[in-house]
Amino acid sequence: MSLGTNSRFPELTVAGSPIDMRRQIGEHFRSQIVELSDLVLDRFNKGTTQPISWERAEQVARRSFGRVEEMFPGPLDELRGTAESSGVSLERLMVLNARNMLGDTSEGCTSIMVSSEDSGSGKGFAGQNWDNDPAMGPLSAVVTRKGERVSSFTSWMQPGLVAYMGFNSAGIGICMNALNGPSDPAGLPWYFFVRSILESSSSEAAVSAVESSPRALTANAAMITTEGPLNLEITPDSVESIRAESDGVLVHTNHCVHPSLESNNSEYGDRIYGQSFDRRNRGQAILAQNMTIGKVTLDHAKTLLSDHDGFPTSICRHPNDEPTTGWQRSVISIILEPGDNRMHVSNGNPCENSYETYYAG
Repeated sequence: MSLGTNSRFPELTVAGSPIDMRRQIGEHFRSQIVELSDLVLDRFNKGTTQPISWERAEQVARRSFGRVEEMFPGPLDELRGTAESSGVSLERLMVLNARNMLGDTSEGCTSIMVSSEDSGSGKGFAGQNWDNDPAMGPLSAVVTRKGERVSSFTSWMQPGLVAYMGFNSAGIGICMNALNGPSDPAGLPWYFFVRSILESSSSEAAVSAVESSPRALTANAAMITTEGPLNLEITPDSVESIRAESDGVLVHTNHCVHPSLESNNSEYGDRIYGQSFDRRNRGQAILAQNMTIGKVTLDHAKTLLSDHDGFPTSICRHPNDEPTTGWQRSVISIILEPGDNRMHVSNGNPCENSYETYYAG
């Protein structure tokens, strides 16, 4: 199959204090932020059997303000300025950043992590497909933030989010998966933890940042670090680390793998998305096959992320007739190489679209 020629996502580099960065993001992406703030609740309600109103969504968002102000004052300052410069209310922007706290939805992603010793380039990488609403694609961008006294980071994201999948100047890259498990409405929204990971100077500092603040959700951080792959299964009550074994590779999907959290797979089994066990097994099998003949290259990773075994809930997801999630697709595929300060992103399904390379701004 010949791959299409796709356009690059818009790019922006911002620097300085949260006040400086917030103004730049809000002014540059004003139209996207306005449209996204209207779309976010519609998109959530498409993926749930219990739709909610804007009034209820903003109540959930306002509940987070006090704790976020206490634990993450810089990112909240940035959101305030983005609200001012874009003309979108702070409550609407917080709904965007707290969208995973609005209720249960069916989402899925497949992530891989490969150590430097087992990578064909000699440098570790992580990658994933982001299975979601294709309407989010045109509202996305690649943003580099160069903050004060924290690691700079580059992420693919919807402007208005405080952070999303990306890599930082300390050699940390993060992908993520929705994960089945408990929630705590008194905890902090997930994307603020992603921001704390990307602003960290080491993997130890990243883990500490997640452990030291109250967490609202069960979620998965699939990370590549200077020490190799590191996967964090995060719940309101615990943070469990999973490291690669002798083969130096990890695959994670949308169910709990750590032994202490495996009970979530039965207790919250209705939240497991799209043949999560099958996708993880398939990813592991493809990586193991490549490991037997050498090292895992970026081309191997791209082939894995384009795999259609188990369609319609395959690693590379396409729209189908399934009533609750058939409207989703792999909106992007992303591969992070923090050791080379770059990432590769397909604008659409990787089986149909080439990867564009983005460097830290």
